[in-house]
Formats: sequence, structure tokens, C-alpha cells
Amino acid sequence: MDIIDRAIETKGYITKNKIIDGKTWTDFSNATRDKKLILYGITQMTNYLWLRCSENFTICAAIDNDSEKQNCTLSEFFGVTDLNSSKDIFISSKNILKNFNPDEVVILISSVRYYQEIAEELNNMNFKNYFSLLNLEYYFRRDNPNFLTQENYRKNYAQSCVDNYPIKNNKIIFYAIGGSYSDHGKYITEKLLEKNSNLEIVWIMNRKSNVPENIRVVYSMNWKQYVYEMETAAMWIFDSRVPIYIKKREGQIYIQTKHWGSITLKDFYPTNSFDEDILTWKINGNLMDYVISGSDFDENSCRRGLNFNGKFMRVGSPRSDSMFNQSLCKEKICKYFNLSIDKKILIYAPTYRYHSGKRVVPQFTWQHLNFDLLKNTLEKKFGGDWIIFVRLHTNVRSQSKQIEMPNFVIDASDYDDSQELVSAADILISDFSSIMFEPAYVLKPVFLYAPDKNSYEVKDYKLLLDYDTLPFPISTDNDRLSEQILNFDEENYKKNLKKYLKEYGINEDGKASERAANFIINLLSGE
Repeated sequence: MDIIDRAIETKGYITKNKIIDGKTWTDFSNATRDKKLILYGITQMTNYLWLRCSENFTICAAIDNDSEKQNCTLSEFFGVTDLNSSKDIFISSKNILKNFNPDEVVILISSVRYYQEIAEELNNMNFKNYFSLLNLEYYFRRDNPNFLTQENYRKNYAQSCVDNYPIKNNKIIFYAIGGSYSDHGKYITEKLLEKNSNLEIVWIMNRKSNVPENIRVVYSMNWKQYVYEMETAAMWIFDSRVPIYIKKREGQIYIQTKHWGSITLKDFYPTNSFDEDILTWKINGNLMDYVISGSDFDENSCRRGLNFNGKFMRVGSPRSDSMFNQSLCKEKICKYFNLSIDKKILIYAPTYRYHSGKRVVPQFTWQHLNFDLLKNTLEKKFGGDWIIFVRLHTNVRSQSKQIEMPNFVIDASDYDDSQELVSAADILISDFSSIMFEPAYVLKPVFLYAPDKNSYEVKDYKLLLDYDTLPFPISTDNDRLSEQILNFDEENYKKNLKKYLKEYGINEDGKASERAANFIINLLSGE
């Protein structure tokens, strides 16, 4: 099941828009025969255009509302060489539409979640000749139950790579959740580069991100290149699932870093998970050779959650090494956001929710944090001039624009490295995110603000730990949060925190990435 199947299952294709409803790929091909094509939304779904139409179209423009994709080219994302155009196509904002006559172009909308809003926007601009890729696929799949899925198409291509290309013994391929240069992989990469310049390091990305010059970037939407890199790498290092169409070859090593540190709060699967999601993780668990860990609790939870029976790399939490470099991180963050180094920083980093338990995509649910009260409370308790950062989970970062923020609040959701933000901050507020434990490794104040504390386990995730026994002050409303901050006893807090971390065997020291890099180099050398 892919993202289209999930949208179909939840009837996301149902629309009252008569321009979209009922249209097929044949209608699309006929419409583009004598008109140029504009792509609106550069997503994984856009790949179906090439799969269904064999490039029988002429692209004149590409649009995406994500500024990070703008000014990139289509060939960067898709690897296509024949765009039926005299030159590669640069991705633009929707402002480019004003350069086109609505009667002379066809627009293909590839967004699953926002296609109806985009369609309404096009109507208002007098563009009436448009199609929704989701709806095209719905009718195709309904009428062709035995269609060759994109996953099977990729499986076939993966096998051709296995048959024709050898494994490169010095190549390591990384992927971090959200498709950016971040998480454990980033810190391991930088230690590897310090130790061995002969490694070929490839990062799979979903979007642009700042990477060191000697790292090669491949975009996940350029799926043929992605598959080739995976099938010829000696080692995979992922914090997410490896797609099941990838074939793990004899001699390849799969290291799973997980998307958390040495202790995690939540169960591995949402309360209302699809069985297929769990199965995919179980399949990955059987493929994994090593899982990075930092405690007995970590290893026991991974055994259960991942159905993992392999070996652990007890190195600690590489991404948490940044917690031990607060001055460097604060200098970097203040420079990036153009802040005085004297500013005091609080970071609010909530996790996502699943609306009504539907496992389509994570949703952001605003918990009505009172920024004004929070700032006044911080200044009353600790003094100084405070700035508040909001950092949403990478799965819902684009939804941060829904939050009304006063001028002393900075939206840091697009900043790739959440650990640098947390390290730079003086205080963290979270809810159910396991990021709460990372500043705790260096005894930094952490407050929990969770208005939906009593419903979260029912609707979203079951918890592996008793929430009420966590070593952080817990609040379910703004007044209580303010009271907790005003009454904060740092000495007692640190005492309880040390006891809690010792109880769970957490011993972070800022050198996890060093240990991980040494372990990996030894593995590659056969030791």
C-alpha cells in the first residue's frame, strides 16, 4: 500500500469539483497532446506521470509551494533526461502562472492533501484545464486491478541493479527521517569524514539541505538513482524504514539508528496503525544487522518493537552529542537567526497527533500555548530577555504556518537539526516527544505541557513509560505551566533527574558519534 492507496482507502479522492471528478489518464494524455504541461507539486506522486504516460507530454513549468524546492531543477529530483523541452525545468513559485494563458496549458496537481484547495485557487485565476493525479490514479486502479504497481516496477529495477552492478566496499548510504541532513546520521557522517577521507558517502534527501562538500546528495524522488545507490552500497545507515522494494544483497550491512536517543517514551507504532506499517517495520527488523543503542531499556524496546534479533551497537546516542557543545550550538543558532548571544532561549518542541486516529499522515494539533504568559513567567523567574523558538516535528513542519506567533517567537520548524536548537536553548518545553530526554542528559530544565494528556494514549500512541513518573514538571494548562516554572527548584530537579537516568542506565557523555564511527570503520574493514 502506497500513499495513493491510503488516500483512496480514506476516500480522499472524493470531490465535488466537476473538473477533476471522473477524469482518467487517457483524458490527460488527450488534453496534453496539443498543449504544454505545468506540474503543480513536486512530490513522490509526480513519478506516476512518467509511469503512466511514457513522457508523451511537453513540460513548460513546474511549481511547488515549498521554497526549498524552488530554483532546483526537475532533473535533480526525478533524474529524467528527456523532458520534451529544450532545457531543464526550474521549479518556481505559483507566481509564474501569471505568465501563461489559461487556454494554452494543462496543469497536473500532484498533492494528495491539498489538491482541492489548489484547484480552487486555479479556478480563481481562470485556469480550468487541470487534473488531480490522485483522482487519475483512483480511476486507473479501480479499472485495472492487476496494474503493475510502482513498488513492483522498482523491485524489477532493483533486481536489474543486483544483476549488473557490484557492491562498492567503501560506499555508505544514509537517510534521516524527513529527508534532511540531520539526526544520528549527520553526527556519524562528520566523524567518519574526520577519520577516513576514502569513504564514498551518499545521503538520500527529500529536500535541499546544507551538507559538507564531500558528501554526494541523491534526491529520493530520483528513484532509479536512489535504487542504484542502495544496491551498490556496502552499508545502509537509516533512522527510518528501508523501502521493501530494495533488495538487501549478501555482504551488505544494514545499521538502524532509530529516530530517538537512548530512551524513548512512546510505543513504536501509533495506536491505530495499519497492519501493513507494522509488517514493513518487522520486515526491516529481519534485515537489520545492527541497531544503535544506549541502554538496556533501549535494547529491550527495540527487540519487541522491531522484531529485531540481531546485534546492538551500544555506543549511546550520536545526535545527543550536540548537548555537550552548548556554547558552539548557541553561537551557531544565534548567528543563523540573527540574535544577540545574550538572549535567553526557550524551545517549544511538541510532537504530532493523528486526527481521529486516521493513519494517513501525521497532523499538527495546536495546544494553545500562551506565549505572552510564558515569556512574562520566564522573565519573572529567571530574568533576562527571552526568545521562544517553536520547532514542530519534521513530519508536520510545514503546518507551523498555522500558528499565530508574536514578534518574540521564532518559527524554527524548517531548521534541519533539532538537536542544535535544543542544545542552544536554556529550557525545553515538550509534550510526548522523546526529545525531552536529550537536554536532560546535561541536566537542563525540561517542562512538559500536555493538555491532551488523558487522551493521547487512546488516540495516538501508547506509552512505554508511566508519564506521571517522568522526572519533569507536568502541566495540562497554561496557568499550571506558569506555576511550575515559577516554583521550579533547580537543585531538587537535578537530583531527581540524575536518579531517573541512573535507574534506566543512561550514560551519555558526548562521544557516541566517535564510538559509532570507529565501529563502522572496523565493520567495513572486516574486523
